Amino acid sequence: MAPLPPVSKTLRVALEWNMGDGTPAITRFFIHYTGTAPTAADLATFDAAIVTAYGTNLKSLQDTGGLLIQVHSVDLDSVTGAVDVTGASVGGTRTGGVLGASTALVDSYRVARHYRGGHPRGYWPFGTQTDLNDRNTWKSTLLSAADTGFAAFFTAVLAAGWGAAGTLTQVNVSYYSGFHVVTSPTTGRARNVPTLRGTPLIDTVTARKAQSSVGSQRRRDAYQSL
Repeated sequence: MAPLPPVSKTLRVALEWNMGDGTPAITRFFIHYTGTAPTAADLATFDAAIVTAYGTNLKSLQDTGGLLIQVHSVDLDSVTGAVDVTGASVGGTRTGGVLGASTALVDSYRVARHYRGGHPRGYWPFGTQTDLNDRNTWKSTLLSAADTGFAAFFTAVLAAGWGAAGTLTQVNVSYYSGFHVVTSPTTGRARNVPTLRGTPLIDTVTARKAQSSVGSQRRRDAYQSL
C-alpha cells in the first residue's frame, strides 16, 4: 500500500481508552493550524491540555469502568513532523450499567462539501444502560449533555495552541477520491481499490451533532497502531 501523503499544517489527534477489561477504544480527529509547525515539546503541552479538556468536559459521559489512558498527536505536515504520546488516567464518572466495549456514541462532524458517505464522524465510548431508549437509540438527556460537552471540549482544544500555532480549526482530511478496478493476475478476480489523492483535501468542520442511533466501534475496538 502506498504511504499516505503529507497534509499541510494539520495534526492528527487520537484519544485511547481502556474499557475496563483490557479492551481499548480509540477515536481520532484532525486539527489545522495556520502558524508554525509544532515541536515535540509543543505537542506534549498541547496533548496535556487535551487531557485536561477531556476531564473537564467529557469524562461525565463515560461509564465508571472506562479510563482515558493516553492522547497521541502527530504533525502530518511532513514525514518528519513532530510526534507526542502523553499518558493519562481519567476515569469516567457516569452512573448506570456498563455497555459492551464496542458500543459508541457517534458525533457527526458537519462539513460544507457533499460526498459519498455523508460526513465525518467521531466514535466515542460514551453512555450507559440508563441512557438507552431501546437497543438502538440514546435518550435525549445523553444527547443534550454530549452536544454541550463536545462544544466545550473542542473550544478548549482549539484554544490550546502553542506560541506560534496561529489559529486552530477542527477539520476533516480526505485521502481518497473514488475507486479504480484492480484485477488479480492469479485469480482473475476484480476488486475496487480506493484512489489516493495526490494532495489530501481538507474540509473545515462547521458544526457537530450527537446522533440518536447507537453506534459501534466495530474494528475500532481492536488494538491498532495510533
